[in-house]
Amino acid sequence: MDNKYFLKKNTDFVHVYRKRKTFGNRNFTLYVRKNTYDYSRMGFSISKKVGKAVIRNLIKRRLRALYKEYSSDIIAGYDMVLVVKPNVADLSYEKLESAFSHILKVSKMKKKKKE
Repeated sequence: MDNKYFLKKNTDFVHVYRKRKTFGNRNFTLYVRKNTYDYSRMGFSISKKVGKAVIRNLIKRRLRALYKEYSSDIIAGYDMVLVVKPNVADLSYEKLESAFSHILKVSKMKKKKKE
């Protein structure tokens, strides 16, 4: 997945934080803002409260993989910042995936499945 699908610059994060809609569950807080592109971008914010650098990087790698997996199910045209809460360091990959899917459903960023 190309880097254009991720938020990297601090100014991008600040734009999302300023004009946002907020959604949350026990593991994440998701900030969402409409962008001017025909694709969605996601950034991850993981504080030092979550753990040392090795743990934070592991979580970030897992979240990037989940975002790549779910990218086709995410509605286009939004910037999102996913803030990780400290208890995520103890989650298995399956529980992390479940929490990620849940936050997308709660925020209505996940496309409806046509049956």
